[in-house]
Amino acid sequence: MSDYQDNPSRREATPTKLYICLFSTQQQLSDSVIELLNYNRYEVRCLSLIEELSDFVIKNHERIDCLILLADCQLSSFIKQLWESEIFLPTVIVKVEEPKDTLSKVTTDYGKFLADKAAIYHPAELRLYFTQLGEINTYINLAITKFINLAPNSKTSQHSPMGSRSLITQQRRLTEKLKERLSYRGIYYKRNHNSFYCNLSSEEQEKLHSRLSQSYRRILLDYFDNGSEINKSIDEFVDQAFFADISTSQILEIHMELIDDFSQQLKLEGRNDDILLDYRLPLIDVIAHLCEMYRRSIPGQDISLELLFTVE
Repeated sequence: MSDYQDNPSRREATPTKLYICLFSTQQQLSDSVIELLNYNRYEVRCLSLIEELSDFVIKNHERIDCLILLADCQLSSFIKQLWESEIFLPTVIVKVEEPKDTLSKVTTDYGKFLADKAAIYHPAELRLYFTQLGEINTYINLAITKFINLAPNSKTSQHSPMGSRSLITQQRRLTEKLKERLSYRGIYYKRNHNSFYCNLSSEEQEKLHSRLSQSYRRILLDYFDNGSEINKSIDEFVDQAFFADISTSQILEIHMELIDDFSQQLKLEGRNDDILLDYRLPLIDVIAHLCEMYRRSIPGQDISLELLFTVE
């Protein structure tokens, strides 16, 4: 048995990490999977003995988010134990490349297992070859997506219905965990394109510009007031800009319009407008907040778009 958490500093995973249980009798596969899965997003437990796998999964199934199993003749007994315990989990089965002489192996249980295209655990399981391991992130996402959308009372390969209560419980737990893990990334694809500034009518654009201008003006006036809730005001402004797909250049335009107005007012009062140079600070603050929101919201390449659209 080996464990990804060799380093003491890695022993505790954050709640938003996906917990992967990997069964492999081949060290090369274990090493490859660990290398491919980003530590910041996954915690991986590696097991090489089928007895340890059964015991671990049965005891920790509420914690496990996805199984990665090397196709092996020993899996049949393991799967049977999961059925009997009504434990169902997202699953990716890694198959070794089929040898050229397929006729010599079809009489073995292992050969039948590899040749059989039907699901051995449940209808939402996925399979890939060892040579496709570079796509493991995508397969994990898709396996979880298929599992979350799996209908209660779906049939296993033995034509027995899956436990509805245990399946629904696991689906809900995964959904909540994914919401927490995706965080800002989830809302990027939940924005309504019809509300984007560029898709609004001229009249609607003017109204939106006016609202943003008023909000930004309040930020400028309160920015240096220690007693104000400036962070809340900035967050509200950035939320408006984000969901309207406002660019930083448009915010700069709003800033310059207001600074021009302030400058004219100060001149009418016979006062020096040098103080307005300090208002570059709130501009930098607001743009930094907006850029950070865009940065955190755009999903990484390993996040399945289907997953983002599916999880509500």
